Amino acid sequence: MSTLISLTGLVLALSIVTIVLVFILNELNYNSFYKNKDRIYRVLNYSKVENKYWATNPYQVGQLAKEKFSEVIAATHQYNVYGTQFQKNNEFIEEESVLGTDSSFFTVFGVKILQGKLHAFDETKDQILLSAAMAKKYFGRENPVGKPLKMKLNNLDYHMQVAAIFEDIPNNTSVKADFIVNTDIAFDDLEKNIITGGNQVDRKSMKDAWTSVFFTNYLLLKESVSIPLFQEKLLKLGNEYSNSKKKYTLSAQALKDVYFKSGGYIDNHKTDSGDLKMLFVLGSIGFLILIVACINYLNLALAQAITRLKSFAVRKTFGASQKDILQQLLFDYCLLSLLALPFAIALAQVSLPFISELLGKSYSLQIDANFIAGFSILIALTIVTGLITAGATFLRFKQSQLTIMLKGTKAGQNQKFTLQKAMIVFQILIFIVLLSSTFVIQKQVNYAFTKDLGFAKDELVSVNIGDRNKDILKQKLLKIPSVKSVSSAMWLPPTSNHMYMGIKRFDRPDEDVSVSGLFVDYDFAKTMGIKILLGEDFQIEKHQSGVLVNQSAANALGLTDLIGKKTNFGIVRGLIADFHMFSLTDEIPPMLLALSPSSSKQMVIRISTNNIHNTIGQIRNTWESFEDEQAFDITFTDDALNELYQSEIQFSKTIGLLAFIAILIASLGLLGLSLFIGKQRIKEIGVRKANGAKTHEIIKMLNQDFSKLVFIAFIPACPVSWYVMNKWLENFAYRTELSWWIFALAGIVAMGISLLTVSWQSWKAAKKNPVESLRYE
Repeated sequence: MSTLISLTGLVLALSIVTIVLVFILNELNYNSFYKNKDRIYRVLNYSKVENKYWATNPYQVGQLAKEKFSEVIAATHQYNVYGTQFQKNNEFIEEESVLGTDSSFFTVFGVKILQGKLHAFDETKDQILLSAAMAKKYFGRENPVGKPLKMKLNNLDYHMQVAAIFEDIPNNTSVKADFIVNTDIAFDDLEKNIITGGNQVDRKSMKDAWTSVFFTNYLLLKESVSIPLFQEKLLKLGNEYSNSKKKYTLSAQALKDVYFKSGGYIDNHKTDSGDLKMLFVLGSIGFLILIVACINYLNLALAQAITRLKSFAVRKTFGASQKDILQQLLFDYCLLSLLALPFAIALAQVSLPFISELLGKSYSLQIDANFIAGFSILIALTIVTGLITAGATFLRFKQSQLTIMLKGTKAGQNQKFTLQKAMIVFQILIFIVLLSSTFVIQKQVNYAFTKDLGFAKDELVSVNIGDRNKDILKQKLLKIPSVKSVSSAMWLPPTSNHMYMGIKRFDRPDEDVSVSGLFVDYDFAKTMGIKILLGEDFQIEKHQSGVLVNQSAANALGLTDLIGKKTNFGIVRGLIADFHMFSLTDEIPPMLLALSPSSSKQMVIRISTNNIHNTIGQIRNTWESFEDEQAFDITFTDDALNELYQSEIQFSKTIGLLAFIAILIASLGLLGLSLFIGKQRIKEIGVRKANGAKTHEIIKMLNQDFSKLVFIAFIPACPVSWYVMNKWLENFAYRTELSWWIFALAGIVAMGISLLTVSWQSWKAAKKNPVESLRYE
């Protein structure tokens, strides 16, 4: 029974370590797929106004660098085309990874063309390239090269022709692509959607002007290039094209640094970014869970060793050397440990899809370089576990006298189990820390969902306008009795989208201030429920243009008597209260809401909270009364919050799952040890019962030792948990409190689980007939 418990705990722990290793190795090998990974660099621009690096910069940067600098072999662009749909049979499917670039992409990144040719791709807008997976998805086993594929973007139809098929690009890459289209498609998208200062810009100015920063530029450098010298050349290039309105401070970032070293960069393409701290946390927890399992294994092995001492003593009496006994122990425990490994890998393979979804990744257990590295680490850890267990058991054998060992199980009855108790305390400490961490993370997530964000979040729903006439749609929606107000904006809070505007201070005109901008429609503040402190909301009868500023913007811009002041986005019409446009990780920034109905593509509807289901049905009917192929898709504020705090929610669930597994493994260890202690104290229990001890008194006696261990573990667990969670909460500008009850609850749960685990065995031992207990003694 003890062996089965040990192996179960070890299998669980090794499966978690396997999954964590798959995740960590894939993360650390981000962008290793690209053939030229060591010579690819991304161009960055540092903006003094925002005090941030921009990953997007002018379209011309890459080409100019190639023309001017001998170090550059090739240059390419990246523009992610969002909201693109492709026709399969009679339905349109929206695809996420659509890349607007040129044929140089394949030179820079070294991606292989499997079928077809690129000779006319740069000159022809209607050609499209598919990954092998997408070719199979849309064309099955047919050869797709030369076949038509209908594409829909911004409610416009494109009749594309498949020019080539390229190899699949894995998920752990910064530049993802399932479909590749010509940069002309990217400019079509920009012309339709990008607005500057309230006016749409034309393709030529976006392509030639250095004021348009919509593309990410990647450069392929020659081998053995001096990067510091090349950085100086890029800096001079930026200075050469800078002017009084726009300053360019260009630099090159190695592709290997893009994933882990781009935190806080402004990136219109939302390139994936990794978190080394998160890897460290997951790796540490995985390692601690393995330690918990190893402690079980070692504890139960030491407990069993007391019963095995007699057999060791007999062997020693018949001439066996200590070396022979050590070799036997090493063989037994290492073999037993290795037996757990294939079961652990099988469990990891089954569990990985669920864990990947939890972590927001799509990694799998495949036989590749990462698998070989991870498998080697697993074998090493497993063997070390066996070696430590065998060594500790042998040490127990060496410390025991031969005459005592020959007495059998009585030999160990007076042992105080000091080492075992210390290890149990460490196990319980780990799962108290994990439990309290889970509670704190969940408390912060709940705080984000329940905090007053400065607008009427419970009454708001949003829909994408699509190709419908916005004004007619608005008027129809306002006829629904439960609809209070309707407006629209470029995007709606809460969001991760940012638009930065440079505005001169009114009290110091030589100083620029970066503010977060948002283009909105009439009645926006009224519909959102944002408080207007001075002035008025945008009204269609009175205003053709104008801006609303929040309190933070008024302070940052030096505005006092602000109503009627002119900005380059319009006259200030009102002062609004600060509201949370973005995540609670950031302070509320200076914000400027500019009136621009033509750029407001996302409609927000304020509704009554009575009979919401019926109201949504009426909104759907109104939506579907327009002739449009776009599906009805409505978003509640909680849906937006779920998306905004996805990483925190995933982190909470992951830590919770790992805490559960740690508790399960530790509980298995407590169960195994309680079984052993019950057997060791069977005579004592029999004597006590013969002398009139009640069942509940026996249970209390057996359980109190474990209760003491939980209490001892609780004392250091509290400051450790507090420190770890306090450091995590520092990532949030607005955060929940570290309440005392969180740690108390974690301690109570730990005590409850421990007592539930051992009480059943204590009850069985206490209910035994004392005559039977004493007969075998």
